[in-house]
Amino acid sequence: MSQAAHLDSSSVIVEYRVLGPLEVLADGEPVAVPAGRGRVLLATLLLRANEFVPVDELVDRVWDGEPPAGDRAYKTLQMTVSRLRQALGEANCLQTSSRGYSAAVSPEQLDLTRFRALTARGDHRAALELWRGPVLANVASESLHRDDVPLLVEEHVVALERRIDQDLGRDTDVLVPELRRLVNQYPLRETFWAQLMLALHRSNQQAEALAVYQEVRDHLADELGVDPGPRLREAHELVLSGEVPAVSVPRQLPAGVPHFVGREHELSRLTEMLAIRPGAPVLISAINGIGGVGKTALALQWAHQVADRFPDGQLYVDLRGFDTRAEPLDPFTVARDFLLALGVAAKDVPASEEALTAAYRSALAQRQVLLVLDNARDVEQVRPLLPGGSANLVLITSRNHLRGLVAREGAQPVALDVLGEQAAVHLLTERIGAAQVVAEPDAVSRLIERCAGLPLALGIVAARAACGDSLAVLADELEQERLDGFDIDDPTTGLRAVFSWSLRAASEQAANVFLLLGLHPGPDFSVAAAASLAGLPVGQVRRALGELVASSLVHTGANGRFGLHDLLREFAADCAAELPEEQRSAARQRMFDHYLHTTWSACRNVEGNGIRWPGLPRPAEFAVVEPVANVEAAFDWYDAEHHVLLGVFRQMEETGADDVLWTFAYSVHMYLLRRRHLDEAVDVETRGLAAARRDGSVFGQSRLNRSLAAVHLAKRDFAQAESYLAEALRCDEELDDVGGQLNDARGLAYMCELQGRAVDGLAILHRAHPLSERLESKFEKASFLASYGRANHLAGESERAIELCLEAHALYVELAHTGSIAASTAYETLGDVYVKLGRYAEAAGHLKTSIRMLRHTRDTYTLAAVLVRLAKVHMATGERETARDLLGEALVSYEKQRPEEADEVRGLLSSLD
Repeated sequence: MSQAAHLDSSSVIVEYRVLGPLEVLADGEPVAVPAGRGRVLLATLLLRANEFVPVDELVDRVWDGEPPAGDRAYKTLQMTVSRLRQALGEANCLQTSSRGYSAAVSPEQLDLTRFRALTARGDHRAALELWRGPVLANVASESLHRDDVPLLVEEHVVALERRIDQDLGRDTDVLVPELRRLVNQYPLRETFWAQLMLALHRSNQQAEALAVYQEVRDHLADELGVDPGPRLREAHELVLSGEVPAVSVPRQLPAGVPHFVGREHELSRLTEMLAIRPGAPVLISAINGIGGVGKTALALQWAHQVADRFPDGQLYVDLRGFDTRAEPLDPFTVARDFLLALGVAAKDVPASEEALTAAYRSALAQRQVLLVLDNARDVEQVRPLLPGGSANLVLITSRNHLRGLVAREGAQPVALDVLGEQAAVHLLTERIGAAQVVAEPDAVSRLIERCAGLPLALGIVAARAACGDSLAVLADELEQERLDGFDIDDPTTGLRAVFSWSLRAASEQAANVFLLLGLHPGPDFSVAAAASLAGLPVGQVRRALGELVASSLVHTGANGRFGLHDLLREFAADCAAELPEEQRSAARQRMFDHYLHTTWSACRNVEGNGIRWPGLPRPAEFAVVEPVANVEAAFDWYDAEHHVLLGVFRQMEETGADDVLWTFAYSVHMYLLRRRHLDEAVDVETRGLAAARRDGSVFGQSRLNRSLAAVHLAKRDFAQAESYLAEALRCDEELDDVGGQLNDARGLAYMCELQGRAVDGLAILHRAHPLSERLESKFEKASFLASYGRANHLAGESERAIELCLEAHALYVELAHTGSIAASTAYETLGDVYVKLGRYAEAAGHLKTSIRMLRHTRDTYTLAAVLVRLAKVHMATGERETARDLLGEALVSYEKQRPEEADEVRGLLSSLD
């Protein structure tokens, strides 16, 4: 029974539709629904199917907030319910209780439920086919169309975006007209603009794709005063590069060096290795050599030559093994990023290092992927990233020889030396043309000698020469550049002379931007961060960066970001250290404020519950605060800046900025927790707590203790969690912070729940309950009631649990709250209680509400458990296919995040066969 369901074995087939005009069908024939209040009532109940809606709320909705006085509204509502039941006949779904009215429908009967189930499975095309036009177009209700319909429209648009993403790998000619209509309809929806660019590009309309980017960039600047976001910038880079990757196939190789010369012997050696080891992973250990010798250039040159042999894509990472201004990348963090690039959903990425490594190797085992691990520090950084399977190739560069890989994994070393004179001349010829090289042979020899055969230095010299300067003049200038510690026997120190000489040729503004980038922790940076450091408008900094890229002092990265070679970063840092302290301090403060305020904006979106926090200091003048519009944008920003934020945090600590350090530590807590970067969270938040203590902030100590408790609960370290919660409670009592004390009590009760100590958890919340009467925040009160209700349920007090959770529900409705972990708890508990009471329709409705909220908050750990609970409800009611779908989704998360419990889910699935 695919599109409708029987009410019972003898009844007609009934279907309810809200994704368009309100309709009720019985055996395929329309049922006349009374216009006016009857339609408003039915629509309201169907939008919250299987959930009892209080009478007062229905009265408010039916009369659009202006009900008649006295008892008249309630009597009229009863008459409306009676007439609606009579009109629906056998299609009647209305139920009455002391708590209000409900529309009792099975998932198959309501198009909205089917739509959400299909989108959850990724079948967006089938989901969109359920939409029949403007939502509830035949229902006259201002409040309904103001409060509820926009949320449904947003779900529709998101599903449409995802369906188009799936279609971009197919017939893009058909998509172009549709997307042109959509960008007109949703002019600020960046995803549709990015998809239009890619569709045009796939249809060989590159010029039109670039014109679209210019159009939307101008539009965003005029309407919102912002630059294009990550999705648009990525599409722009793809169009410019000429590459459009297939769906779910990563193409991460950076562009190769445009004027690559020489290295014929090394290229041949690499190709020979690939030929003699078919069917086994090939590890080229440390295309090794000194910094600036061209290891990355060689690796990328050869990787692009053989990329077509790896149809499942290419993965690339700069491991930052020798970047003196930033920490080397953690290999397990890289593995997480690679899993995401391979199409694994963030919710399915494991938390533990062991499970993560297993998932990573499993993901690669059946694929043919080329991995380039650039700038590795040592064997320990590389080993966790070696793939499973026999068809992958791993290419590694390092200044070390990585002899452990040679001995144990059979890696093949390729040593790289400086360029010989002939190859160096060839490089200059490629960059500036043969005429200039032939005309000044003596100057060419002097330049090559001064650059010591290092491609990085030669490239910088060529960038200067390309501007038309005489090679002899350039050679004279470079020979006069003498820095302390210069020693031609060590070519890397000679690079400092080349860098300094090249920087003096840049404009004053570009040179100043470069120097101040020496204060940035890396590994890469956005235009907004550079503008904050420089204290200049974004447009001017963008032009300065363009000049620095042309001079080979800065290189472009992914998604509109920029980076510096590690030697150039070290040089910039040395130069920045010579700037006046006042200038350096002001630049750092602007950078700190850029990251602090933007991260805080992202944090508010992720937490989504109106965080109580002392006023942040106003950002310094010229610090750029990037807008973060929603949860998705917040996670995109966090993901892009993840490693930068950790570096900024270290700098704040080093400069003694305790007053912002603890706030900054809290602002990344939820991101690190949701992404399961638990060890990083412990490190950052422990240091943040120390800063709050040094700063004398009892409030900061309260919040950081509570955050650390949450992380240790996720790690199942109950002793540590309890210690931090006890300290948080002490701080909140000192502050007389009622909301804080109740939050601490909820944390202790949750710990008891995880330990199976239900009675202890209830006792904690029972003692805290009188405090809730002092709460001014309705959200905090609702959150406490939700936890208190759950504790009662776990202790066997079902009726009290229902009472408390419904009280919480009423407050959430009053607040028009769309979702949080605390709110999902109330509905999860109601679902569990109703299962216990055998009231499966009500249980399913509340569990679905909990699931919807958990998807919004991205708490995938809890989501998996609630999916299993809902599946058991459907099993109890005989809906085996629905149960199977839910268990299948849950199993993926269980295998990643709850492996010790995955067997139970597998057993449930087996019972459905």
